[in-house]
Amino acid sequence: MSKAPPLNDREFSAAFRDQATDEDIEAVLRHLIFWSYVMRDPFGRVCAVGRGTRSECIENAFRLADDYAIENFSLIEDPQHETRALNGPWRLVLWPPKLDPDPPFWAASADVFGD
Repeated sequence: MSKAPPLNDREFSAAFRDQATDEDIEAVLRHLIFWSYVMRDPFGRVCAVGRGTRSECIENAFRLADDYAIENFSLIEDPQHETRALNGPWRLVLWPPKLDPDPPFWAASADVFGD
């Protein structure tokens, strides 16, 4: 499989827009061949976004989220925000490719492809 194309400005803007929902991001980010992902911090803010193979997405999301936490959470002064940052849930959303390169066996037997 070839390398995933880099995200463009429109995709980055959509992903990091305030109040962007996962559905909004999916509509712009989901790819035909590659997996796509978004990672949200405990406050619900997007901190990582990208695409690649499934394993690349998971690895990159956690690496970028770790870097994000180091950069952004070390200066928190409010005890409630600190507790939430340290103990709150992070959320990784993965979207599979729109086209499966190896469709399930039932697709062929159901004459989905019209052969």
